[in-house]
Amino acid sequence: MTLFPRSLLGRTVLVIILTVILTQLATTFVIRQFYVRPLLERALDDRANHIQTIVATLALLSDEQRALFIRDFVDSEGAKILPALPNAQAGSPPDPDSRLSHLEERLRRLISPASQILVSDRSDAPEIWISLETPNREYWYATQRQRFDSGFPVKWGIMLVLVIFVSVVVVYWGVRRINKPLRALTRAAHSIAEGQTPALVAESGGPKEIRSLSLAFNTMQKALREFESNRTIMLAGVSHDLRTPLSRLRLALEMLPPPDSITLEPMVQDLEEIDRIINQFLDFARDNPHHWLNFGNVNEVVRVNQERFLARNYPVTFELRDTPDILINERAIERVVTNLVENALRYGAPPITIRTETFPDHVRLSVLDRGEGIPPHEVMRLIQPFTRRESSRSGHPGAGLGLAIVDRVIRMHHGTFKLLPRQGGGLEARIELPLSPEAPSRVEAVEVPKNS
Repeated sequence: MTLFPRSLLGRTVLVIILTVILTQLATTFVIRQFYVRPLLERALDDRANHIQTIVATLALLSDEQRALFIRDFVDSEGAKILPALPNAQAGSPPDPDSRLSHLEERLRRLISPASQILVSDRSDAPEIWISLETPNREYWYATQRQRFDSGFPVKWGIMLVLVIFVSVVVVYWGVRRINKPLRALTRAAHSIAEGQTPALVAESGGPKEIRSLSLAFNTMQKALREFESNRTIMLAGVSHDLRTPLSRLRLALEMLPPPDSITLEPMVQDLEEIDRIINQFLDFARDNPHHWLNFGNVNEVVRVNQERFLARNYPVTFELRDTPDILINERAIERVVTNLVENALRYGAPPITIRTETFPDHVRLSVLDRGEGIPPHEVMRLIQPFTRRESSRSGHPGAGLGLAIVDRVIRMHHGTFKLLPRQGGGLEARIELPLSPEAPSRVEAVEVPKNS
Protein backbone atom coordinates (compact mmCIF):
# COMPACT_ATOMS: atom_id res chain seq x y z
CA MET A 1 0.00 0.00 0.00
CA THR A 2 1.31 3.44 -0.94
CA LEU A 3 0.13 6.97 -0.16
CA PHE A 4 1.10 8.11 -3.65
CA PRO A 5 -1.98 7.75 -5.91
CA ARG A 6 -1.70 5.49 -8.95
CA SER A 7 -4.40 7.07 -11.11
CA LEU A 8 -3.83 10.06 -13.36
CA LEU A 9 -6.72 11.83 -11.64
CA GLY A 10 -5.23 11.35 -8.17
CA ARG A 11 -1.74 12.36 -9.27
CA THR A 12 -2.98 15.48 -11.07
CA VAL A 13 -4.99 16.60 -8.05
CA LEU A 14 -2.03 15.85 -5.74
CA VAL A 15 0.39 17.82 -7.92
CA ILE A 16 -1.97 20.81 -8.06
CA ILE A 17 -2.56 20.75 -4.30
CA LEU A 18 1.17 20.49 -3.55
CA THR A 19 1.91 23.28 -6.02
CA VAL A 20 -0.68 25.56 -4.41
CA ILE A 21 0.59 24.77 -0.91
CA LEU A 22 4.24 25.36 -1.82
CA THR A 23 3.32 28.59 -3.61
CA GLN A 24 1.37 29.80 -0.59
CA LEU A 25 4.23 28.92 1.75
CA ALA A 26 6.76 30.72 -0.42
CA THR A 27 4.48 33.75 -0.76
CA THR A 28 3.84 33.79 2.98
CA PHE A 29 7.56 33.64 3.73
CA VAL A 30 8.37 36.50 1.34
CA ILE A 31 5.53 38.72 2.60
CA ARG A 32 6.38 37.98 6.22
CA GLN A 33 10.09 38.68 5.83
CA PHE A 34 9.97 41.73 3.57
CA TYR A 35 6.61 43.34 4.34
CA VAL A 36 4.93 42.18 7.54
CA ARG A 37 8.05 42.08 9.68
CA PRO A 38 9.25 45.63 8.85
CA LEU A 39 5.67 46.89 9.23
CA LEU A 40 5.36 45.18 12.61
CA GLU A 41 8.69 46.61 13.79
CA ARG A 42 7.53 50.11 12.85
CA ALA A 43 4.17 49.61 14.54
CA LEU A 44 5.89 48.48 17.75
CA ASP A 45 8.20 51.50 17.64
CA ASP A 46 5.22 53.82 17.14
CA ARG A 47 3.37 52.30 20.08
CA ALA A 48 6.45 52.49 22.30
CA ASN A 49 6.94 56.15 21.34
CA HIS A 50 3.25 56.79 22.07
CA ILE A 51 3.61 55.33 25.59
CA GLN A 52 6.85 57.23 26.09
CA THR A 53 5.08 60.49 25.14
CA ILE A 54 2.30 59.82 27.65
CA VAL A 55 4.86 59.14 30.40
CA ALA A 56 6.77 62.34 29.59
CA THR A 57 3.53 64.35 29.61
CA LEU A 58 2.50 63.01 33.01
CA ALA A 59 5.92 63.84 34.40
CA LEU A 60 5.78 67.50 33.23
CA LEU A 61 2.26 68.33 34.41
CA SER A 62 1.35 69.61 37.85
CA ASP A 63 -0.89 67.56 40.09
CA GLU A 64 -4.01 69.53 39.09
CA GLN A 65 -3.14 69.41 35.39
CA ARG A 66 -2.27 65.73 35.64
CA ALA A 67 -5.69 64.95 37.15
CA LEU A 68 -7.45 66.85 34.35
CA PHE A 69 -5.25 65.13 31.75
CA ILE A 70 -6.06 61.68 33.09
CA ARG A 71 -9.78 62.51 33.25
CA ASP A 72 -9.97 63.86 29.70
CA PHE A 73 -7.43 61.45 28.16
CA VAL A 74 -8.55 60.08 24.79
CA ASP A 75 -6.40 58.49 22.10
CA SER A 76 -6.93 56.49 18.91
CA GLU A 77 -6.77 53.21 20.82
CA GLY A 78 -9.76 54.07 23.02
CA ALA A 79 -7.53 53.64 26.08
CA LYS A 80 -7.71 55.20 29.53
CA ILE A 81 -5.18 55.99 32.24
CA LEU A 82 -5.72 54.46 35.66
CA PRO A 83 -4.04 55.68 38.84
CA ALA A 84 -3.68 52.11 40.04
CA LEU A 85 -4.11 48.55 38.82
CA PRO A 86 -7.58 47.20 39.70
CA ASN A 87 -7.24 44.67 42.48
CA ALA A 88 -10.20 42.70 41.17
CA GLN A 89 -8.40 41.94 37.93
CA ALA A 90 -5.75 39.27 37.70
CA GLY A 91 -3.08 39.76 35.08
CA SER A 92 -0.21 37.71 33.74
CA PRO A 93 2.90 38.52 31.68
CA PRO A 94 2.53 38.24 27.90
CA ASP A 95 3.62 35.12 26.08
CA PRO A 96 7.25 35.07 24.93
CA ASP A 97 7.83 36.06 21.29
CA SER A 98 4.41 37.75 21.17
CA ARG A 99 3.92 41.36 20.04
CA LEU A 100 3.31 42.49 23.61
CA SER A 101 6.52 40.85 24.76
CA HIS A 102 8.50 42.72 22.11
CA LEU A 103 6.71 45.97 23.08
CA GLU A 104 7.62 45.37 26.72
CA GLU A 105 11.31 45.07 25.80
CA ARG A 106 11.17 48.39 23.94
CA LEU A 107 9.46 50.13 26.88
CA ARG A 108 12.14 48.90 29.25
CA ARG A 109 14.80 50.35 26.98
CA LEU A 110 13.02 53.68 26.35
CA ILE A 111 11.31 54.43 29.69
CA SER A 112 12.37 52.29 32.63
CA PRO A 113 13.69 48.79 33.30
CA ALA A 114 10.71 48.35 35.63
CA SER A 115 8.18 48.82 32.82
CA GLN A 116 5.85 45.87 32.44
CA ILE A 117 2.78 44.70 30.58
CA LEU A 118 0.07 42.55 32.11
CA VAL A 119 -2.58 40.65 30.20
CA SER A 120 -6.09 40.18 31.57
CA ASP A 121 -7.27 36.64 32.22
CA ARG A 122 -10.88 37.56 31.44
CA SER A 123 -12.18 35.81 28.34
CA ASP A 124 -15.23 38.03 27.76
CA ALA A 125 -13.31 41.33 27.47
CA PRO A 126 -9.53 40.75 27.47
CA GLU A 127 -7.52 43.84 28.37
CA ILE A 128 -3.88 44.77 28.72
CA TRP A 129 -2.30 47.08 31.26
CA ILE A 130 0.93 48.90 30.53
CA SER A 131 2.78 50.48 33.43
CA LEU A 132 3.60 54.21 33.13
CA GLU A 133 6.67 54.86 35.30
CA THR A 134 6.91 58.59 36.21
CA PRO A 135 9.13 60.31 38.79
CA ASN A 136 6.08 60.98 40.96
CA ARG A 137 4.26 57.69 40.87
CA GLU A 138 3.17 54.76 38.69
CA TYR A 139 0.12 54.89 36.43
CA TRP A 140 -1.44 52.25 34.20
CA TYR A 141 -2.41 52.52 30.55
CA ALA A 142 -5.44 50.24 30.03
CA THR A 143 -6.91 49.26 26.66
CA GLN A 144 -8.50 46.36 24.84
CA ARG A 145 -6.00 43.68 23.92
CA GLN A 146 -7.09 43.26 20.31
CA ARG A 147 -6.19 46.87 19.62
CA PHE A 148 -2.55 46.18 20.49
CA ASP A 149 -2.21 42.47 19.89
CA SER A 150 -4.92 41.29 17.51
CA GLY A 151 -4.61 37.67 16.41
CA PHE A 152 -5.58 36.11 13.11
CA PRO A 153 -9.39 36.41 12.74
CA VAL A 154 -11.20 33.08 12.95
CA LYS A 155 -13.59 34.02 10.17
CA TRP A 156 -10.66 34.56 7.80
CA GLY A 157 -9.29 31.15 8.72
CA ILE A 158 -12.66 29.51 8.00
CA MET A 159 -12.89 31.38 4.71
CA LEU A 160 -9.40 30.26 3.71
CA VAL A 161 -10.27 26.62 4.43
CA LEU A 162 -13.45 26.94 2.38
CA VAL A 163 -11.54 28.47 -0.52
CA ILE A 164 -9.02 25.60 -0.47
CA PHE A 165 -11.85 23.02 -0.28
CA VAL A 166 -13.74 24.59 -3.19
CA SER A 167 -10.52 24.76 -5.21
CA VAL A 168 -9.82 21.06 -4.63
CA VAL A 169 -13.41 20.13 -5.61
CA VAL A 170 -13.22 22.23 -8.78
CA VAL A 171 -9.83 20.75 -9.72
CA TYR A 172 -11.08 17.21 -9.03
CA TRP A 173 -14.21 17.76 -11.12
CA GLY A 174 -12.26 19.31 -14.00
CA VAL A 175 -9.57 16.64 -14.11
CA ARG A 176 -12.18 13.88 -13.81
CA ARG A 177 -13.99 15.24 -16.87
CA ILE A 178 -10.69 15.35 -18.75
CA ASN A 179 -9.92 11.75 -17.76
CA LYS A 180 -13.38 10.41 -18.66
CA PRO A 181 -12.39 9.64 -22.29
CA LEU A 182 -9.23 7.94 -21.02
CA ARG A 183 -11.32 5.66 -18.81
CA ALA A 184 -13.50 4.77 -21.79
CA LEU A 185 -10.37 3.96 -23.81
CA THR A 186 -9.06 1.80 -20.97
CA ARG A 187 -12.30 -0.21 -20.77
CA ALA A 188 -12.35 -0.67 -24.54
CA ALA A 189 -8.70 -1.82 -24.55
CA HIS A 190 -9.42 -4.36 -21.77
CA SER A 191 -12.40 -5.66 -23.75
CA ILE A 192 -10.21 -6.18 -26.82
CA ALA A 193 -7.61 -7.94 -24.66
CA GLU A 194 -10.36 -10.30 -23.41
CA GLY A 195 -11.31 -11.18 -26.98
CA GLN A 196 -14.47 -9.11 -27.07
CA THR A 197 -15.57 -6.47 -29.58
CA PRO A 198 -16.40 -3.25 -27.71
CA ALA A 199 -18.34 -0.31 -29.09
CA LEU A 200 -16.44 2.60 -30.60
CA VAL A 201 -15.36 5.24 -28.09
CA ALA A 202 -16.66 8.80 -28.37
CA GLU A 203 -14.43 11.05 -30.46
CA SER A 204 -15.91 14.33 -29.20
CA GLY A 205 -15.25 16.06 -25.90
CA GLY A 206 -12.05 16.40 -23.94
CA PRO A 207 -8.75 17.97 -24.97
CA LYS A 208 -7.51 17.85 -28.55
CA GLU A 209 -4.87 15.22 -27.77
CA ILE A 210 -7.41 12.85 -26.22
CA ARG A 211 -9.78 13.30 -29.18
CA SER A 212 -6.92 12.42 -31.52
CA LEU A 213 -6.15 9.35 -29.39
CA SER A 214 -9.82 8.26 -29.48
CA LEU A 215 -9.90 8.69 -33.26
CA ALA A 216 -6.73 6.61 -33.66
CA PHE A 217 -8.12 3.93 -31.31
CA ASN A 218 -11.37 3.69 -33.27
CA THR A 219 -9.41 3.47 -36.53
CA MET A 220 -7.34 0.65 -35.07
CA GLN A 221 -10.46 -1.12 -33.81
CA LYS A 222 -12.12 -0.91 -37.25
CA ALA A 223 -8.97 -2.31 -38.83
CA LEU A 224 -8.96 -5.19 -36.32
CA ARG A 225 -12.62 -5.95 -37.04
CA GLU A 226 -11.93 -5.98 -40.76
CA PHE A 227 -8.93 -8.23 -40.21
CA GLU A 228 -10.95 -10.62 -38.04
CA SER A 229 -13.77 -10.68 -40.58
CA ASN A 230 -11.38 -11.37 -43.47
CA ARG A 231 -9.68 -14.10 -41.47
CA THR A 232 -12.98 -15.78 -40.64
CA ILE A 233 -14.09 -15.65 -44.28
CA MET A 234 -10.74 -16.99 -45.45
CA LEU A 235 -10.66 -19.86 -42.96
CA ALA A 236 -14.30 -20.70 -43.62
CA GLY A 237 -13.54 -20.82 -47.34
CA VAL A 238 -10.49 -23.01 -46.76
CA SER A 239 -12.60 -25.35 -44.62
CA HIS A 240 -15.29 -25.60 -47.26
CA ASP A 241 -12.79 -26.15 -50.08
CA LEU A 242 -10.81 -28.78 -48.16
CA ARG A 243 -13.62 -30.78 -46.63
CA THR A 244 -15.21 -31.67 -49.95
CA PRO A 245 -12.11 -33.46 -51.35
CA LEU A 246 -11.39 -34.91 -47.92
CA SER A 247 -14.87 -36.42 -47.82
CA ARG A 248 -14.37 -37.91 -51.27
CA LEU A 249 -11.01 -39.37 -50.23
CA ARG A 250 -12.46 -40.91 -47.12
CA LEU A 251 -15.40 -42.34 -49.02
CA ALA A 252 -13.00 -43.84 -51.56
CA LEU A 253 -10.93 -45.36 -48.75
CA GLU A 254 -14.03 -46.85 -47.12
CA MET A 255 -15.02 -48.48 -50.42
CA LEU A 256 -11.67 -50.23 -50.88
CA PRO A 257 -11.63 -54.03 -50.54
CA PRO A 258 -11.25 -55.38 -46.96
CA PRO A 259 -7.71 -56.75 -47.50
CA ASP A 260 -6.44 -53.24 -48.00
CA SER A 261 -8.22 -51.72 -44.99
CA ILE A 262 -5.38 -52.52 -42.56
CA THR A 263 -2.85 -50.96 -44.88
CA LEU A 264 -4.96 -47.88 -45.38
CA GLU A 265 -5.88 -47.33 -41.71
CA PRO A 266 -3.05 -44.78 -41.19
CA MET A 267 -4.40 -42.85 -44.15
CA VAL A 268 -7.84 -42.69 -42.53
CA GLN A 269 -6.25 -41.41 -39.31
CA ASP A 270 -4.38 -38.74 -41.27
CA LEU A 271 -7.63 -37.59 -42.85
CA GLU A 272 -9.25 -37.38 -39.40
CA GLU A 273 -6.27 -35.38 -38.13
CA ILE A 274 -6.57 -32.96 -41.06
CA ASP A 275 -10.29 -32.55 -40.30
CA ARG A 276 -9.51 -31.89 -36.62
CA ILE A 277 -6.93 -29.25 -37.54
CA ILE A 278 -9.49 -27.54 -39.79
CA ASN A 279 -11.93 -27.48 -36.86
CA GLN A 280 -9.25 -25.86 -34.72
CA PHE A 281 -8.71 -23.17 -37.34
CA LEU A 282 -12.43 -22.40 -37.34
CA ASP A 283 -12.66 -22.37 -33.54
CA PHE A 284 -9.77 -19.93 -33.32
CA ALA A 285 -11.22 -17.68 -36.04
CA ARG A 286 -14.56 -17.17 -34.29
CA ASP A 287 -14.93 -13.80 -32.55
CA ASN A 288 -17.23 -15.08 -29.80
CA PRO A 289 -18.32 -18.40 -28.33
CA HIS A 290 -20.98 -20.30 -30.23
CA HIS A 291 -23.83 -19.13 -27.99
CA TRP A 292 -24.50 -16.36 -25.55
CA LEU A 293 -23.28 -16.93 -21.99
CA ASN A 294 -25.89 -18.40 -19.71
CA PHE A 295 -26.01 -20.05 -16.31
CA GLY A 296 -24.53 -23.51 -16.34
CA ASN A 297 -22.56 -25.89 -14.15
CA VAL A 298 -18.94 -26.76 -14.88
CA ASN A 299 -19.42 -30.25 -13.50
CA GLU A 300 -22.23 -30.90 -15.99
CA VAL A 301 -19.93 -29.87 -18.82
CA VAL A 302 -17.23 -32.22 -17.54
CA ARG A 303 -19.73 -35.08 -17.32
CA VAL A 304 -20.63 -34.57 -20.98
CA ASN A 305 -16.95 -34.91 -21.82
CA GLN A 306 -16.67 -37.86 -19.46
CA GLU A 307 -18.95 -39.99 -21.61
CA ARG A 308 -16.91 -39.12 -24.69
CA PHE A 309 -13.62 -39.97 -22.93
CA LEU A 310 -14.99 -43.28 -21.65
CA ALA A 311 -16.09 -44.22 -25.17
CA ARG A 312 -12.57 -43.53 -26.44
CA ASN A 313 -10.89 -45.37 -23.52
CA TYR A 314 -8.96 -42.28 -22.40
CA PRO A 315 -7.06 -42.87 -19.11
CA VAL A 316 -8.82 -40.01 -17.31
CA THR A 317 -9.75 -39.78 -13.62
CA PHE A 318 -12.45 -37.39 -12.38
CA GLU A 319 -12.40 -35.53 -9.04
CA LEU A 320 -15.51 -33.33 -9.11
CA ARG A 321 -16.58 -31.33 -6.08
CA ASP A 322 -19.76 -29.30 -5.73
CA THR A 323 -19.76 -26.17 -7.89
CA PRO A 324 -22.40 -23.42 -8.22
CA ASP A 325 -23.98 -22.32 -11.47
CA ILE A 326 -22.02 -19.57 -13.21
CA LEU A 327 -22.20 -17.71 -16.51
CA ILE A 328 -20.49 -19.92 -19.10
CA ASN A 329 -20.72 -20.99 -22.71
CA GLU A 330 -21.17 -24.73 -22.29
CA ARG A 331 -20.11 -25.69 -25.82
CA ALA A 332 -17.01 -23.53 -25.59
CA ILE A 333 -16.05 -25.00 -22.18
CA GLU A 334 -16.59 -28.52 -23.59
CA ARG A 335 -14.12 -27.67 -26.34
CA VAL A 336 -11.68 -26.33 -23.74
CA VAL A 337 -11.79 -29.53 -21.68
CA THR A 338 -11.35 -31.65 -24.83
CA ASN A 339 -8.35 -29.61 -25.98
CA LEU A 340 -6.64 -29.83 -22.59
CA VAL A 341 -7.19 -33.59 -22.26
CA GLU A 342 -5.99 -34.28 -25.81
CA ASN A 343 -2.99 -32.03 -25.19
CA ALA A 344 -2.19 -34.01 -22.01
CA LEU A 345 -2.52 -37.30 -23.92
CA ARG A 346 -0.18 -36.12 -26.68
CA TYR A 347 2.52 -34.38 -24.68
CA GLY A 348 1.99 -35.57 -21.09
CA ALA A 349 1.67 -38.94 -19.41
CA PRO A 350 -1.08 -40.73 -17.47
CA PRO A 351 -2.73 -40.67 -15.08
CA ILE A 352 -4.71 -37.66 -16.28
CA THR A 353 -7.05 -36.08 -13.74
CA ILE A 354 -9.87 -33.59 -14.22
CA ARG A 355 -10.58 -31.74 -10.97
CA THR A 356 -13.16 -29.07 -10.07
CA GLU A 357 -13.17 -26.93 -6.91
CA THR A 358 -15.09 -23.93 -5.60
CA PHE A 359 -13.46 -20.89 -3.99
CA PRO A 360 -15.01 -17.71 -2.53
CA ASP A 361 -14.69 -15.76 -5.79
CA HIS A 362 -14.20 -18.34 -8.55
CA VAL A 363 -14.62 -21.91 -9.74
CA ARG A 364 -11.44 -23.81 -10.60
CA LEU A 365 -11.18 -26.44 -13.32
CA SER A 366 -7.86 -28.29 -13.56
CA VAL A 367 -6.50 -30.91 -15.96
CA LEU A 368 -3.46 -32.63 -14.46
CA ASP A 369 -0.97 -35.11 -15.92
CA ARG A 370 2.35 -36.70 -14.98
CA GLY A 371 4.39 -35.85 -18.06
CA GLU A 372 7.58 -33.85 -18.36
CA GLY A 373 5.76 -30.57 -17.84
CA ILE A 374 6.59 -27.23 -19.44
CA PRO A 375 9.50 -25.01 -18.40
CA PRO A 376 8.19 -21.75 -16.86
CA HIS A 377 9.97 -19.60 -19.48
CA GLU A 378 8.08 -21.34 -22.31
CA VAL A 379 4.55 -21.06 -20.88
CA MET A 380 3.65 -17.68 -22.42
CA ARG A 381 5.15 -18.65 -25.77
CA LEU A 382 3.20 -21.91 -26.02
CA ILE A 383 -0.11 -20.11 -25.41
CA GLN A 384 0.46 -18.03 -28.53
CA PRO A 385 -1.24 -19.24 -31.76
CA PHE A 386 0.64 -21.63 -34.07
CA THR A 387 3.31 -22.27 -31.45
CA ARG A 388 4.59 -25.69 -30.42
CA ARG A 389 7.49 -27.01 -28.40
CA GLU A 390 10.56 -27.86 -30.42
CA SER A 391 10.50 -31.42 -29.11
CA SER A 392 7.01 -31.97 -30.50
CA ARG A 393 7.47 -30.65 -34.04
CA SER A 394 8.63 -33.97 -35.45
CA GLY A 395 6.44 -36.13 -33.22
CA HIS A 396 2.74 -35.49 -32.61
CA PRO A 397 0.76 -33.76 -35.38
CA GLY A 398 -1.11 -30.52 -34.75
CA ALA A 399 -1.45 -26.87 -35.71
CA GLY A 400 -0.33 -25.36 -32.41
CA LEU A 401 -3.76 -23.85 -31.72
CA GLY A 402 -5.08 -25.99 -28.84
CA LEU A 403 -3.76 -23.86 -25.96
CA ALA A 404 -4.39 -20.63 -27.88
CA ILE A 405 -8.07 -21.59 -28.27
CA VAL A 406 -8.30 -22.42 -24.56
CA ASP A 407 -6.74 -19.10 -23.56
CA ARG A 408 -9.03 -17.13 -25.87
CA VAL A 409 -12.22 -18.84 -24.69
CA ILE A 410 -11.32 -18.37 -21.01
CA ARG A 411 -10.56 -14.68 -21.55
CA MET A 412 -14.01 -14.34 -23.16
CA HIS A 413 -15.39 -15.70 -19.87
CA HIS A 414 -13.35 -13.08 -17.91
CA GLY A 415 -11.36 -15.94 -16.37
CA THR A 416 -7.71 -16.89 -16.18
CA PHE A 417 -5.76 -19.78 -17.74
CA LYS A 418 -2.42 -20.91 -16.30
CA LEU A 419 0.05 -23.74 -16.95
CA LEU A 420 1.69 -24.70 -13.66
CA PRO A 421 4.22 -27.37 -12.67
CA ARG A 422 2.94 -30.12 -10.37
CA GLN A 423 4.65 -31.28 -7.25
CA GLY A 424 6.17 -34.64 -8.04
CA GLY A 425 6.35 -33.93 -11.76
CA GLY A 426 3.82 -33.18 -14.43
CA LEU A 427 1.70 -30.24 -15.51
CA GLU A 428 -1.48 -28.59 -14.23
CA ALA A 429 -3.62 -26.70 -16.73
CA ARG A 430 -5.63 -24.49 -14.36
CA ILE A 431 -8.74 -22.54 -15.35
CA GLU A 432 -10.41 -20.09 -12.95
CA LEU A 433 -13.87 -18.77 -13.85
CA PRO A 434 -15.39 -15.92 -11.77
CA LEU A 435 -18.52 -16.50 -9.74
CA SER A 436 -21.59 -14.62 -10.91
CA PRO A 437 -23.20 -12.49 -8.16
CA GLU A 438 -26.66 -13.03 -9.64
CA ALA A 439 -26.23 -16.80 -10.02
CA PRO A 440 -28.85 -19.10 -8.48
CA SER A 441 -28.03 -20.29 -4.98
CA ARG A 442 -28.64 -23.91 -5.93
CA VAL A 443 -25.55 -26.12 -5.85
CA GLU A 444 -26.03 -29.52 -7.40
CA ALA A 445 -24.21 -32.45 -5.84
CA VAL A 446 -22.18 -34.37 -8.40
CA GLU A 447 -21.21 -37.96 -7.90
CA VAL A 448 -17.49 -38.38 -8.22
CA PRO A 449 -16.82 -41.34 -10.50
CA LYS A 450 -13.91 -43.62 -10.07
CA ASN A 451 -11.15 -44.16 -12.56
CA SER A 452 -12.48 -44.66 -16.07
